Parts: sequence; C-alpha cells; structure tokens
Amino acid sequence: MCIQRIVSFFSLLSPLAWFTWLTYTMILPLCALLGWLVLPFTFLLMWIVNVFGFFQLWKASYNHIMDKPRLDNTFVSTREALKTVFPKASKKEIKRYEHQINEAEELDPILVISPDINWINQYSQQAYWLVMDSFATEDLPAGTRRDDGSRCVFHFRNGREMRDVRDAIQARIPNAFCIPPSLQANHPHGQMFPVGNAWVITRVGVRDSDFWEENNFFHTN
Repeated sequence: MCIQRIVSFFSLLSPLAWFTWLTYTMILPLCALLGWLVLPFTFLLMWIVNVFGFFQLWKASYNHIMDKPRLDNTFVSTREALKTVFPKASKKEIKRYEHQINEAEELDPILVISPDINWINQYSQQAYWLVMDSFATEDLPAGTRRDDGSRCVFHFRNGREMRDVRDAIQARIPNAFCIPPSLQANHPHGQMFPVGNAWVITRVGVRDSDFWEENNFFHTN
C-alpha cells in the first residue's frame, strides 16, 4: 500500500518537479560528498606517485652501483664476475646465480662451470647434464644438492671438499676430463675437450667477489 502511494506521488510530478526533487535529494548531496573526497584522494595519489618515483630512483641507483667497476681493482662485484663467466646469460639468470653466491659464507669456494660446446657436440647435452648433476650431488645425502638446481654454480664448504668431488667424478666419468694441451700431441686418440671451463668465485663482503679460472681443473692427472 505504501509503495503504491509513493509510485502514485511520483507519477503526479511534472518533469521539472521531478528534476528539481532529484537534484536536491540526490545530485547535490552526492556532489558535496565527492567534493570532500577530492582532497584526501589527491593526497593519496601524490603519495603513491612519490613512493613509485622513489622506488624507481633507488632501483636505478642500485643497478648503477652493482654494475660500476671497482676503482681499486682489488675485487669486482659478484654480478660482474658472473657476467665474465657467462657473457651470454640473461639478466634473470645472472640475478639468480648472484643470489645463490650471496647466500654462501664469505670465502667459501663456489665452483662455476661454463659448458664446452665441443664436448657437448661430442657426447650430447644430456651427457653434459649428467656430469653437472654429479658435481651437484657427489658425496651428499640423497635428495640434496649443492647447486640449488642451477647445474652450473656449486657451493662447497672448503677447497678440500671441492677437490675430493672433482677427483671422484674424474674416476667415475673420465671422459669429462681432457688430456692437457701440452700432452695432446702424444695422445692423438685421447680426450681432447673438457666438459667445460671451471671458475672459482669467493664472496668478499656484501657485493664483491674474488674469482679466477681454474685452467687445470678438467685436465687429467
């Protein structure tokens, strides 16, 4: 009954009266409400823009610092060392390896292996992964790895452990190691290519590293 009376009331209003009623009861209060919201909304928008701008500035500064060469030539950034070892790696891959190295204790030896394409062509990519998995799991409990799944960055507790793993793999997978170049002429039918090139990286401080190439790592004893 009440609803019918309301409907009857609105049906009696002229278009002008209807518009006037709608203006005073809905449009004007809504405009007033939105007017009060303009100021806090503006401040919120300015705060978001400032935070986003600060983040972009910090990110650019961080990347500049990480990529900047060391002036004292004593150490290089971990990222720069990884770029030397993996010149074709993507930024995402370098960042992943960098994080892995930064998780290690200072001065712990990190073995980094880059593949030798000649060896892969000789034995296959699958055989290469088999060797890398051996470096990742040799002398460790089942289900654990020292490479965090990277198959190229291997964290050892000390140099002795790294050497023991290397010797064990040479005994088990001898074709991953090659005859030293100076002796290859005397062994024309021997293994001429190593499975890869070995580098050792040690973390020094928060973002620096010392690194060098182990030229004899994959040479037969």
